[in-house]
Amino acid sequence: MSDIKELRQNIERLNKSTTVALKNQSYELIQKNIVTIESEFEAARKELSSKNEVLEQVKRQNLILEQDYSILNVRVRELLKEKAEVEKKLEQLSRTRPHLSSANLVKAFRDSLEQMDESMNTGSSRVSYSVSSMNIKLRTNIAVQDNELRFQLPKADDVIPADNLSQVEFTIKPSFKEPVFSGYVDVPDVLGLDIDAAVSILKDAGFVQGEVIEKDSSLVQGTVLSQIPSGSSVAKPGDAVDMVMSKIMSVAVPNVVGMTQEAAKKTLETGKLTLGKVTEQADSSKSGTVLRQSVPSGEYVGVGAVIDIVVASSMVVFAAVSGKEAAGTRPVIAGAVKDVKTVSSNNPSSKVISTRKSISGKV
Repeated sequence: MSDIKELRQNIERLNKSTTVALKNQSYELIQKNIVTIESEFEAARKELSSKNEVLEQVKRQNLILEQDYSILNVRVRELLKEKAEVEKKLEQLSRTRPHLSSANLVKAFRDSLEQMDESMNTGSSRVSYSVSSMNIKLRTNIAVQDNELRFQLPKADDVIPADNLSQVEFTIKPSFKEPVFSGYVDVPDVLGLDIDAAVSILKDAGFVQGEVIEKDSSLVQGTVLSQIPSGSSVAKPGDAVDMVMSKIMSVAVPNVVGMTQEAAKKTLETGKLTLGKVTEQADSSKSGTVLRQSVPSGEYVGVGAVIDIVVASSMVVFAAVSGKEAAGTRPVIAGAVKDVKTVSSNNPSSKVISTRKSISGKV
């Protein structure tokens, strides 16, 4: 397009030329433009010719593909027809032939093996015989029904060639089963025992404690009333033994003095008791250590009773030492050991930051 535009400009320049020299110059330019355009036209013609050849080749290939598609379409219709006929024949065979599942097929041969073994030892013969195995080669038609293999056995007058049937080969051998009670041990009888003693005996025998249910009874609390499995029966080691015991009405209070608050809580809960009020008190013991408990250890209380405790405080504040006894404070005994703590003078409630020191003398 640029060459044609340039040609037009040169022609217009030729028409406007007033001298021979200008006309000759414009004429030469026009001739060059014409040569360039002719060259481009020839290249375009050759390219068009090449593309026409490619187009013809594509048309021929398309014609061949259409012919192949037509042939394949006919073949597909023939195969679908053959498939329908085969399915129809299989349906007819399925109705006329007995079906055997995998389990029933193997069971039939297993029963035959047992019957043969029994028949070998009938009579008064002094020699015993046994059938050790059965090698089977079975020709059958295999079908799938309800996601399970089904075997269709041929009939005596079957016209289907044997080569069209599947051949199944397997061997049935007898195997000896372990005794039913192999690995079982006797379950101890723990009726009438205290629950703790019963659990200890069961663990020593290789069993574990199962579910324990409490029940109202006139027997001493914690006495085992019944057990499953029962005593003198057998069970596998590691099995759980469930028990029913007389209801526990009272428990002994454990000693939690010296424990941490969290440990004391767990100990009380394990003993069927409840942690009650926790009071802090300044003491030289480690912070959170139980100093006292509201009910002495060893004393019996009702299940769920509340036990209050006193623990060592995490903060100790003393009056500033100024040479005078602070109001409301007690004198320090000579030679006594106290926790001397340094407290910020601006904030009396600040945390303790000093360490324990021995005080000798009087204040």
